[in-house]
Amino acid sequence: MTAIQSGTALQPRTTFPPPAPTTGPRAEPPRVRPAAHRSAVAVASLIGRQVFDVLAGRTRPDRVRESLTATVFGNLIGVRLHGAHHPDYRLHSVHACAVDDSVVEACLIVGAHRFRALVLRIERQAQRWVCTRLAPIERGAF
Repeated sequence: MTAIQSGTALQPRTTFPPPAPTTGPRAEPPRVRPAAHRSAVAVASLIGRQVFDVLAGRTRPDRVRESLTATVFGNLIGVRLHGAHHPDYRLHSVHACAVDDSVVEACLIVGAHRFRALVLRIERQAQRWVCTRLAPIERGAF
């Protein structure tokens, strides 16, 4: 067996790039604090579980109507997840990101033997969170 040898060794960086501007066209958005991230995951988990239960046929759509826009609600009524009635079919994980103080984008991983993703955009409207976009992701599943 032959060992792989590198032609160049990694050298420690001696200079660092200048800090990103805080104003202007090249300004970086402010970093989301860990508390904001936990909040985003909590909101996404709550609404995501409600949507998932409707898609799986475990909850009536009218029970989540207040958490959805009219468009999302209309689309939700006509869609069911294939194979979602299997007892092992469940929500596996929630990944969420706070875009700003009033917008959360999330991805839910669901399934049993075959996994799917549900992508949600949740926005604060007045004093409540509302799912404004819902997109299932899997080739040929819906």
